[in-house]
Amino acid sequence: MHISTVYQQYDILYPYQLDEQYLADVFDISIVYASRSFGYWDDCRIIGLHKDLRFDSAKRREVFFHELGHLLLHVGDQLNMSKSFRDYQEIQANRFMLFAAIPYHMLTYIDLSAKRDFILCEMQDVFKMPIDVCASRLDYIENKILQICAENSLYYRL
Repeated sequence: MHISTVYQQYDILYPYQLDEQYLADVFDISIVYASRSFGYWDDCRIIGLHKDLRFDSAKRREVFFHELGHLLLHVGDQLNMSKSFRDYQEIQANRFMLFAAIPYHMLTYIDLSAKRDFILCEMQDVFKMPIDVCASRLDYIENKILQICAENSLYYRL
């Protein structure tokens, strides 16, 4: 299911609602600080954030959304999985993080017609994410626009 759809079902409509504790409350998740970051779901849902992340809010948010992806997308203990399947789950969780941290329905808060550097600064300010995450999300948006333009161009040639 599209994360924007899920967010909208829970009335998560504004970037300030992407706060870790707010989302944890909405999705009934406990956040703890630990010696490593993890997502755990058995009788309860827990996101463990490395204790050093308390002091780096942008990186903490990145890790939170990554671990949220594991909770919502995956089952099983990664320690008992093959390396290739673990790697696959990590790729999925990283992709989920991009869309959950900077969701489609909130892109209206960003002036996408501005120059790339301005867009990145605005994304970083609005979504409180590291610049490299904003750049990855913007790359995806730009590629999607190019894909749509190419499809429309092909359609008009036929």
